[in-house]
Amino acid sequence: MFVKSFAVLLFAVAFAFAAPSNAGNAPSNAGNTQVANTQAAPAQPAGESPAAPAEMVPVDVMQEELALRDSVMQVRDSLCMVEKDSLRKTVVVEEAKCANWEQSYQVMKQNNEVCAKALGIAIEASEKDKDRADEERRKAAVMSSSSFMGGLLVGALLFWLIFD
Repeated sequence: MFVKSFAVLLFAVAFAFAAPSNAGNAPSNAGNTQVANTQAAPAQPAGESPAAPAEMVPVDVMQEELALRDSVMQVRDSLCMVEKDSLRKTVVVEEAKCANWEQSYQVMKQNNEVCAKALGIAIEASEKDKDRADEERRKAAVMSSSSFMGGLLVGALLFWLIFD
């Protein structure tokens, strides 16, 4: 859009310098020369003649329009630069976040491995303690039953010695 309007303005300026002066036909505005407006006219029906007079635009108006257009372009350029800088900063922040997340993931992975090893050792120790407790119960049961059996045998022996 800017290229079209810029091309139209350049064409108008070039036309102004190339066209002969019509000082007798058109009134001058404070000594400024007149330039034909190059905007496209609406399409004419087939029966009408396109010989309508061109609208004349003074040079100072064209210069004001060019200055306005230049200032608008400068504002848009500065807005584009601000947006570009903002997007660059956003990319840098996102890259930093990505690096931070990667580092956090590596730390959590390492901590998970340490916790898994510690949990494995704790489960193994718990199983060993459970096996020891089961073995001690078995030994206690064997001792109590052997003690009971020993008492019965001693009682039977005494009964046999006394009553025989």
